[in-house]
Amino acid sequence: MSIKLDRITKSFGEKTVLREFSLELPDSGVVAFMGPSGCGKTTVLRILAGLEKPDSGVVSGSYSRLSVVFQEDRLLGGVSAFGNVAAVLDRKNKQDALDWLERMGLENDKSLLPDEMSGGMRRRLAIARAMAYGGDLVLLDEPFSGLDEATIERICPYIFDDRFENRLTILVTHDRSRAERLANRLVVVDGPPLIIS
Repeated sequence: MSIKLDRITKSFGEKTVLREFSLELPDSGVVAFMGPSGCGKTTVLRILAGLEKPDSGVVSGSYSRLSVVFQEDRLLGGVSAFGNVAAVLDRKNKQDALDWLERMGLENDKSLLPDEMSGGMRRRLAIARAMAYGGDLVLLDEPFSGLDEATIERICPYIFDDRFENRLTILVTHDRSRAERLANRLVVVDGPPLIIS
C-alpha cells in the first residue's frame, strides 16, 4: 500500500516548515528528497516515522517494519559495535550482524565501543544496524555525512541492492548527482513538492 501525505502543515514555533505539503510515495524503489537546508526534508521523514505529528493534514498508508538512519548516529553507548547491530536481530540471526559489519568495513572493529570509533566508523555502524534490521520502509537522513567518496562508493551497493526491490527507501541528500544515480524518483522538498524524475 502506497503512503500518502495529504496537505501536511507543520510549524515549529513561529516557523512553518511544511505548508499543505502533499505527496504520494510508491510502494517500492528509492525516492531521493533534495532541497535547501531547513526546507522540511527531515521533518517529512520524522512525520513518516511517527516521531512528529503534523499540525494539520493526513498521512495514510502503512508499513510493517521501519529502519531509520538519523542525522545523528544514535548508537548504544557502552555496547560494542557487534552488540549495536545484534541488538536489532533475533538470536538465531546473529550472523547477520557480522555480515553487515563486514559490508560496512567494520569486521575488525566489532569489539570497539562507539566512543572508541571515529565519526566515519560510527556512521557506518549506524547504517549497518538499520540495514540489518531490514524494514520495508527505510529512511536515510544524510546517511553519508562524514564519509569519504571511496567509502560511499564501496558501501552503496549493499544499501541499494536489487534484492531490496520490494521495499521503499527514502534518501535525504544534498548530492544531486548521487541522488540521480541511486534513486528512481527525485523530489525537491521546498514549498510544494516538485517531482523532477
